Amino acid sequence: MLVDFKRVLARVQHDFDFYIKCRTNGAVALADYDLTPDERSALGDPDKLSNVLSGGMGLNRLPSITIKISGSHDWVNRTQARQRAVADPSHDAKVATEVATIREAGSDEQRTDAVLRLMELIG
Repeated sequence: MLVDFKRVLARVQHDFDFYIKCRTNGAVALADYDLTPDERSALGDPDKLSNVLSGGMGLNRLPSITIKISGSHDWVNRTQARQRAVADPSHDAKVATEVATIREAGSDEQRTDAVLRLMELIG
C-alpha cells in the first residue's frame, strides 16, 4: 500500500490533470491505487499530507533524493548579450522598437516575426 501511496505522490508532482482529479474527485482518480483509508484521506487533506510527509501516521519517512548533474550542458551565456548591447549604443532603441511592433502587430505572423527579432536582440 505504501508503494502505491508513493506512486500517487510522484504522479501528482508531474501530472497536473491527475492532481486536479485527486482534488475534485479523489475516489475516481485513486481507484486504480491500493491505498489505506488513512492514505486516501491524507491525499485529500493538506494538513494530514504534511504530517505524513514529515513522518507521521505510522508511515516511514520518505527517502531523501539526491540529484547529480554531470556531463556537458548547453548553458546560456548572458555575458555575450550584455557585451553586444554595450558595443551597440542603439541596442536599447532597437529593443524598444521591437516591443512596440509586438504591441501593435495586426496579425500573429507580424507578432511572431517581431518576437523572433527581439529574441535575437536580447540573446
